[in-house]
Amino acid sequence: MTQQGRYDHYSREDLIRILERRDGDRRYGLVWEREGIEADRAANHDFVALQLDPALSTAPTDARGWRNLIIEGDNWDALRALRVAYTGRVKCILIDPPYNTGGRDFTYNDRYIGATDRYRQSLWLEFLWRRIVLARDLLAPDGVMLVCINDENRARLDLLLEQALPGMRIGSFVWRTKDTNNSDKKRNWSGVHEHILVYAGSEFGFIGPDAGPGKFRHIPELGDIPVRLDPITKGETFRSRSNTYYPIQNPKTGLWYPCAPNQVWRFWSETRPPRVRPRDVSIETLIRNGEINFPVEKEPPFFYADRMALDTAIASGDVPVDGRRRPLLRADLPDLDFWIGKPIGRSRLSRIVRWTAEDETATRPVGSWIAGQSEAVTDDDVQTLRSDRQGTATTEIEQIFGEKVFSFPKPTSLIRALVRSAAGDGDIVMDFFAGSGTTAHAALALNAEDDADRRFILVSSTEATEAEPGRNICRDVCAERIRRAIAGTRAAPLAGDFAYLRTKRIDWDDVVYDLEAADIWTMIQLRYGRPVLAFDPASPLQLSLPAEAEAAEPAVAYLPVVDDDAIQALGALLRDRVLVIHCPVPDLLRDRMDLLGVPVEQTPDRLLAEFPRVVAGV
Repeated sequence: MTQQGRYDHYSREDLIRILERRDGDRRYGLVWEREGIEADRAANHDFVALQLDPALSTAPTDARGWRNLIIEGDNWDALRALRVAYTGRVKCILIDPPYNTGGRDFTYNDRYIGATDRYRQSLWLEFLWRRIVLARDLLAPDGVMLVCINDENRARLDLLLEQALPGMRIGSFVWRTKDTNNSDKKRNWSGVHEHILVYAGSEFGFIGPDAGPGKFRHIPELGDIPVRLDPITKGETFRSRSNTYYPIQNPKTGLWYPCAPNQVWRFWSETRPPRVRPRDVSIETLIRNGEINFPVEKEPPFFYADRMALDTAIASGDVPVDGRRRPLLRADLPDLDFWIGKPIGRSRLSRIVRWTAEDETATRPVGSWIAGQSEAVTDDDVQTLRSDRQGTATTEIEQIFGEKVFSFPKPTSLIRALVRSAAGDGDIVMDFFAGSGTTAHAALALNAEDDADRRFILVSSTEATEAEPGRNICRDVCAERIRRAIAGTRAAPLAGDFAYLRTKRIDWDDVVYDLEAADIWTMIQLRYGRPVLAFDPASPLQLSLPAEAEAAEPAVAYLPVVDDDAIQALGALLRDRVLVIHCPVPDLLRDRMDLLGVPVEQTPDRLLAEFPRVVAGV
């Protein structure tokens, strides 16, 4: 399609409006074409229900219902439905979206976008933008979003995420996908790595292992409390930070210590106070408090009786040096006469940091490099995540199914390492590009490992095509993999369950006719954060009970029809339970029963009102 032909379907007025909008919206950052992407915009004109399929669900591990969800459907639909129930509740969103390589890993509305099609980038960016903006609202204040991407599209996706998740960028992980030495022989370049971009709420922190003693150790001459010796220099020069380029004297020995010209002191001096109020303490305060370590000198100090002796020593290199053997006294440095007639120490100074109760509970920070399972790692101060290579993931799937049923899955060890560092006991982990179900498998494996109770929500599409209309990746690969993991097929069984749900679009004009009571009951339970029970058509009243640990929470009752049977069942419950009641006609229920002080929600009206008909920012 030519550039001119792409806009033939627009009227003159439409084109003027588009140009005015684009001219008004110009800003720094990523810009992509949006006008031609209509598919999801139309979706705002319908309601999305989540329809439970008990036959495809596992046996629940909790008598109150299923604790985990696998949702079959377009993730745009699923995210809109989940916003009603999960806003602000998800601790970790971990996704592996299509990489936009120009292959058939990214199709949109059954339209194939070729590798050389310029519009491909905009279509891909808009596709992700709409889903990221929806998912953003699901994150808890201490939540994190981890997004896998290849090197080619990493910059584009990072800019997109910065716009969709302003102020939330932390950084990225890098992991090596293959053990191959060279993937581009012409350039002698080995590009066998991918990225995981990290965006998080203001309260999020990675879960690292116990820090242990780290660099703290007993130094007899510094007392009985373990200490850590920290550097007192920073990466600035005597020209860029002249106010922190000064000499330091040991008050006990009288020895002087020059500052490194290319790495000046980190602390200000009372002899040259800064113009604005400093954030840190002065070097003199640290010295008075005994927080600066002056090592015992093992050799005689340097001493220059006059300027000629100093100049000769500088020329010959007979001067103090830093840790890299670079001279601390040079001919181009200011105030060289200061050093004449003064004893000059040879050691390097450091700050003494003493062990505290806070250090005892500290954890190591999580590093950005993901090492191989057998790769040697020497940094004890940082937790290095570990992962198998990409090929291992394909083997994992083949071992579960006995054949290759999915292309390019991520290794379970990679996802397990990420989930372990981002989500703990009781947290919800979500993946709305679930593919083969690796995220759920990793969460269940972690729960078995550390006896935690992470819950998962997966969303996966069927990936059906005209050539394969019966293809269903969600049912036959994603859900089946987790089912086999729970059952212990070819491995030890993992404790867990899942409810299998499908997205169901209903035109707003038809909601009153097509929204079934069973679907309403499912949404009510999700809205209260409860496990999901199947709708019982033989019962006039559906009931969800709180967990024993949440005994103060009310039970949730749903009456699809207000009739004599429902009122009788409700009356029996009210005698010994605190309730929240949902029914289609609260006024009728109140007319027939004394419900003073009992909250009654008009449902499904309440659910419809909370559903995001128009998505902000989309």
